[in-house]
Amino acid sequence: MPHSGHMKHTNTLFRLAATACLLTALPAWAGPPLICTRIEIGNAKSLPWKTGANWNGAEASYDTSRLTGDTLALLRYETPLHIRMETMRRAAIYSAKQQGLADELTAHLLARTLDAEASGQPQPLAWFDAGYFVESLRQATFVYRYEMLSPAERKDWFLRGGKPSIDGYAWVQKAIRSDGKNMEPALKLMEEFRKADLRSDARKP
Repeated sequence: MPHSGHMKHTNTLFRLAATACLLTALPAWAGPPLICTRIEIGNAKSLPWKTGANWNGAEASYDTSRLTGDTLALLRYETPLHIRMETMRRAAIYSAKQQGLADELTAHLLARTLDAEASGQPQPLAWFDAGYFVESLRQATFVYRYEMLSPAERKDWFLRGGKPSIDGYAWVQKAIRSDGKNMEPALKLMEEFRKADLRSDARKP
């Protein structure tokens, strides 16, 4: 069978990913790390979130119509990289809960990169944010595809895969080439599930 190796790899990835979302203390490579692995930010300001061991601490009372504006306001130039990453992890999870939110925030993040390029002052952080968020959305689809959600949660999870994903990996690479600092570890967090998704896209008719 021509795809037996791919199927074996996918099944292994499924088992690792499901376990990682239940046990967030596992190393980042064991599951969709951009979604399942919380980044410790102490009391730093970010999107509203419940404390606890669960990877999904989204507040049911949060008004997601504010998500795009709130996220952009938090991603200021001076915001440290680890706080940016945790903010975008939370934003991706909130985006999964309402149709169209992911596309809206992606468009605004990309607009920031284009504005910077047009002004002749490219911003590595703008490219990083756009790429990291897009790859977080990619990994959020694996939460649905690998059945890590309860039936009720699955019904309200709108990032499901099934269509070719935008590739944010290259945007983070561009941020690094543009003198972005300390961004290389983020690429490692993207690689395994990006490869799995690209293999899946390649097998589609």
